[in-house]
Amino acid sequence: MPTRTTVLPAWTPAFVAEVVAATIEHAAVHGLHQATRYAARSHHLSPATVEEWVSRARAVQAAPVPPGLLGCHTCARSMILIQLPGSGRVYLCAPSCGRTPVPADEIRDAVAAVILHRTPHLVPTGKTTQAASYALGPIQRVTVGATGTDLHITWRAVSLQVTGPMMAMAQRLHLAQRHAAGNTPERAIDVLRSGLLHIDPSSGRLALDTATARAAALLAALTLTNGDSAAALPWAQWGHRSLRHLLRDPTNPEVRAALRVLAATHRAAGNLTAAADCYSDLVRHHSQADGPYALPTLAAQATLAVVLYEHGRQEPAQQLLARTIADHRRVHPRHPAIARMTGVLYRMHTTATVPREGGGADRQVEGVVG
Repeated sequence: MPTRTTVLPAWTPAFVAEVVAATIEHAAVHGLHQATRYAARSHHLSPATVEEWVSRARAVQAAPVPPGLLGCHTCARSMILIQLPGSGRVYLCAPSCGRTPVPADEIRDAVAAVILHRTPHLVPTGKTTQAASYALGPIQRVTVGATGTDLHITWRAVSLQVTGPMMAMAQRLHLAQRHAAGNTPERAIDVLRSGLLHIDPSSGRLALDTATARAAALLAALTLTNGDSAAALPWAQWGHRSLRHLLRDPTNPEVRAALRVLAATHRAAGNLTAAADCYSDLVRHHSQADGPYALPTLAAQATLAVVLYEHGRQEPAQQLLARTIADHRRVHPRHPAIARMTGVLYRMHTTATVPREGGGADRQVEGVVG
């Protein structure tokens, strides 16, 4: 067990808020692990202490209200949960603007009362004592004034049902994967969307942990399967950027899987230039990781050829697919993908000179090798 730093008089809620804010800001560039160590050194604390404070500020399980819901009325910064030894739980903006900390239980009770009054149908039967944890369904933001009952609430235009509000992201991801494998993608989407309600994928802030980034990539993949490429695209972009930032290796299998989702989403949305760029990157990363003639490399290369053809670049598309088929015959001579790719190449040669956007060849080439 790591040794906790001895409690000093300087450990006030405002000091904790400053450390947490500095850690999260640093993590956006250097990752949470390095940020924790940097903040510990800068503030003469043990890494275990900083990790504990940041974990409590971001925790979902047993949090009085969902993380990311509260904002300070004075400075508009997000408010975080703080609990020092011998003290009750309080919320304070991070970093503190100088305001007085607000008792966490007071805010929880006030939010719960509002939920049960305005949207009681969103709280399952028997869960009324946990009503505040369902707040992200109907509420976009709660701005906290001078006291825990001085709340200014911004409601969502359309209330959303929240599934498992106190579930940790790793548990949520595991459950969603089980639903997806069990052919119940709608339930998987509900589980993932509930856990990502507090995140704006269009913001510049990336995930601080791989479970959240993977959840975003999986949500994008399932949403794309449902045919909603517009809704899938922000999560595909955010999930891929986050995983690449966290894992620091574009050839990592999880990063490549997220890039494949992003490429397919761009293609489905008709963003063929962006899709071709993603598939080109995917070919390169697969080649670096598995070799230029590995099945994933050839699959991405074949799909790139089709995307180029859909984009009107017929000659380079046909040349690339012909070369891919030749490599496939030589390295994987009895693989069934050869016949499918050959059929696609034949249709490329026999269809109209200018193919229709997004459909001139054969979309079944996606994954023909893998």
